[in-house]
Amino acid sequence: MLSVERVIVMPPLLGCAYYPEHWPQERWAVDAALMRQAGLRVVRLAEFAWDRMEPQPGVYDFGWLEQAITTLSAAGLQIVLCTPTATPPPWLTHAHPEICRVTLDGTRVSPGARRQACASVPAYQEAALRITEQIAWHFGEHPAVIGWQIDNEFGVGETTRCYCDYCRQGFQDWLAERYGSLDALNAAWGTQFWGMTYRDWRHIPIPGITNEPQSPSMRLDYRRFSSDNWVRFQRQQIALLRQYAPGRWITHNLMIRHWSLNYWRLAQELDFVSYDNYPHGLSDPCEVALNLDLMWSLKRRSFWVMEQQPGPVNWHPQRPPVPPGQVRVWTHQAIAHGAEAVVYFRFRAGRFGQEQYHTGLLKWDATPDQGYREAQAAAADLARLPDLARPASRVGIVFDYDDLWSIELEPVQRDFRYWDLVLALYRVFWEANVPVDFLPRGCDPSGYDTLIVPAAILIHPGEVDAWREWVARGGRLIVTFRSGVRELSNIATDSPLPGGGLSDLLGVRVQDFCAVPAPGFTEWPEHRPGTQVQSVKGDHTLTYHLWAEALSPITAEPLYRYGDGLLAGQVAITRQRLGAGEAIYVGCWPVNFGELFHRQGWIAQKSSRLEQAQLLGGDGTLWRVTLNHSLQPVEGLAGLEVRYERLS
Repeated sequence: MLSVERVIVMPPLLGCAYYPEHWPQERWAVDAALMRQAGLRVVRLAEFAWDRMEPQPGVYDFGWLEQAITTLSAAGLQIVLCTPTATPPPWLTHAHPEICRVTLDGTRVSPGARRQACASVPAYQEAALRITEQIAWHFGEHPAVIGWQIDNEFGVGETTRCYCDYCRQGFQDWLAERYGSLDALNAAWGTQFWGMTYRDWRHIPIPGITNEPQSPSMRLDYRRFSSDNWVRFQRQQIALLRQYAPGRWITHNLMIRHWSLNYWRLAQELDFVSYDNYPHGLSDPCEVALNLDLMWSLKRRSFWVMEQQPGPVNWHPQRPPVPPGQVRVWTHQAIAHGAEAVVYFRFRAGRFGQEQYHTGLLKWDATPDQGYREAQAAAADLARLPDLARPASRVGIVFDYDDLWSIELEPVQRDFRYWDLVLALYRVFWEANVPVDFLPRGCDPSGYDTLIVPAAILIHPGEVDAWREWVARGGRLIVTFRSGVRELSNIATDSPLPGGGLSDLLGVRVQDFCAVPAPGFTEWPEHRPGTQVQSVKGDHTLTYHLWAEALSPITAEPLYRYGDGLLAGQVAITRQRLGAGEAIYVGCWPVNFGELFHRQGWIAQKSSRLEQAQLLGGDGTLWRVTLNHSLQPVEGLAGLEVRYERLS
């Protein structure tokens, strides 16, 4: 049992996603009572109910939703209402089949699922704004409605990018605004390569099926445009909700491992972000923690988990079971990383549709499932706690979608993934129970002791100047391989690597870079950069993989040299002392970054095998939460158990 000192302060919220349109009206009050018995206090509604709200063009029916809100609020539940634009109704896609997205190969997707719409199509934009205005007008000032979720999971199922004629025209207009002139675009993209100089904006293509890859500059810009398209779509709905729903917050639910949208930009105009936390879509508790910390970092404030996995899910190819106690631990892990509310998806398992095998808090027969009991237990835990908040950290990791996209387009080594690099670096700190914030490119590192910059492949003019000043004041900057390689338009720099002023800041030049073939690659077996680096002190060796750069120190001191292969004797990792701080360049990808960081004293050894985090109570108290993610007891804490301790 979780043991805490009782305090009289509002605890974090728990809630559920509920679909009154799926159940008989006489069931609603029964479900509301069960929600309250579980300790739930908030309900999300209506994200997929456009067809019920507008059964025919311009004919609106909100009576059922009004009754559902009345029933739920009478039981003491608060309402999060959604705009329903993720699922355009059949009459709309029938009247305007052009609404449905076109895939990369030119195929128009069929209706009948969700997120089939393209944000560029005028008929969809107009219909989406009409239904948003109607629902906002009806419920914007309803006393039970505390906030709004816009749409649902932009981009889920690889739906961010469309390749229709509307998108092509929108992309061309976006380029004209970005570059101003065709001469500027041709220069930025290097279009003379393969004779693709453009003399008319309408001649510019969009990504498609070709016999050879298209321009990496064009494809990167198309990723930017596609992301901005949904940011614009969201902005239009925000404007209506600000008008009709004063005093209510606005959010959108972001997703795990989702990179087709620039979440930094999408988050800017939201009051806070929400997040759909499905741990079985991730590798382990560390990757779950990374996503939670990224959500906090997007607005540097608490966030909501708008969908929490309550048990096995339908979309997992293996659908593994969820052990008893796990949902409760996932709930507390989210709170430990800054969630102020956890909303379980869904209240009752669906009896029809595409998600019948997605567990709910209730089973198909409306009896409580394991998740219901664990939500109830989590609610009892939280009732004894104050309002808890995650403080800012002293370690920052730069995370950038443009860098991710550039590497995604041309990984060079097929197993090189930006996300994997970020996760490998984050894991070092997670395993040591050192909290981490994520920061965008161009951030101000003031307030951080350590800044990690993974594979910052695109050069941001002026960024290095801010880093230099911060390092001189005592900061530790750790930059990895594949940094300062390309201009923002995704063409190679003509400066020595790493470019953009990094070479001077780090005191080193990259003489050469090598992809490291996978162990199973057997062709030309002697053509290998090697596998080992040795400390210049000679006291230990590290193994590396995937990527290696031969470094030529200018003013930096070598820390490691390559020990074997074609790079034997070359410098691999350097350190430059600057004022009160230091700037490190890591030229290869260690198999275990933790070993490197511990050996160099950049992080202390882990004091516990359990996950721990500190939280600030709204009453001024300081708390430590400890989580055991294993089924086995660890350091006196039972398997899948949680402990809160008041420290001050």
